[in-house]
Amino acid sequence: MRKWLSLILALSWAIPGGRALGLERTEDDLSLWASEGRWPRSTNAVEPTAQMQFDKAKRLEAIGDVLQAAVSYRRLADVYSVSDQAELSLVLSAKCYLSAGRYGMCRDTMTELRRQFNHPNFLDDMGYVEVNLARGYLEGKGEGGTFKLGSRVRKAKAIYAFILKEDPEGRWADDAKFGLGMCSEALRDWDTALQTYKEFMEKYPNSELRSEVEGHIAECIDKRDPIPDYSEEPTVQALRRIQDLKEDAAQGDADVDIVQLQEHEKVLIDRQAQKRYDQALFYVKNGHFRAAEVYLELIKTRYPESPWAKKAESLLFEIRKR
Repeated sequence: MRKWLSLILALSWAIPGGRALGLERTEDDLSLWASEGRWPRSTNAVEPTAQMQFDKAKRLEAIGDVLQAAVSYRRLADVYSVSDQAELSLVLSAKCYLSAGRYGMCRDTMTELRRQFNHPNFLDDMGYVEVNLARGYLEGKGEGGTFKLGSRVRKAKAIYAFILKEDPEGRWADDAKFGLGMCSEALRDWDTALQTYKEFMEKYPNSELRSEVEGHIAECIDKRDPIPDYSEEPTVQALRRIQDLKEDAAQGDADVDIVQLQEHEKVLIDRQAQKRYDQALFYVKNGHFRAAEVYLELIKTRYPESPWAKKAESLLFEIRKR
């Protein structure tokens, strides 16, 4: 019976009348059937058209199967290299490999992208991939965690340096410069890190990363040089007790002299401001003016009513007119 049914189906496709019987199968139906796993396919199989392959990769990416999506995008670029989707597919493939933690494949895909397209159209997306790839190596994420620190730093530095060389005024140049500083910081090379951060501040004064770089500058200085041995714990605890007493008094649970309590609180806050001012003087004395500026700005922001705020502003003026 099965043999006769197979023969009838075969004849229905071969003779004109077969279509009238409604027994024909379109190419799209057959492709869908194969895509649903009902047809044996090799590991290198691709969809009949570039658009269908692109849609397949997008579906895989949408459901979170980023590794298979990366492979599908890459296969599109390999098989349909002259299609309109080829360049974008390589970019998306690299992004998916990055998300999957497959840094080696991500780098290979970016290399292939630059080899095939001398003047790429997706520079911002490529910069995003390369910056995050370098950061992944540096922080030991994904596949980067399988390498020792020295190797991770070398890989990250190579990528950051390449970005600056290829597009020194581009969207990701400041990220790359910041990354080079972090590479030196990871190796505890404080002097090189500080020099790199100084160059960053001069070249990218309006960068969104500026405040983060300032924090790294202060941290590098703290780690490179011994800092004054200040302990603010007693002052912090005293301020906390004063706050508790003020809250109890407001609720009628304590009989305290609020005026005297506020005067004592003011003295303790002035003491905190003074300690930060002393820290700033320490850095000025040692020639670390950027770190001094950080502490002086902190005094102005947190203790504006303290007499040390005016002193901080005056010292900042002297430092910045050097």
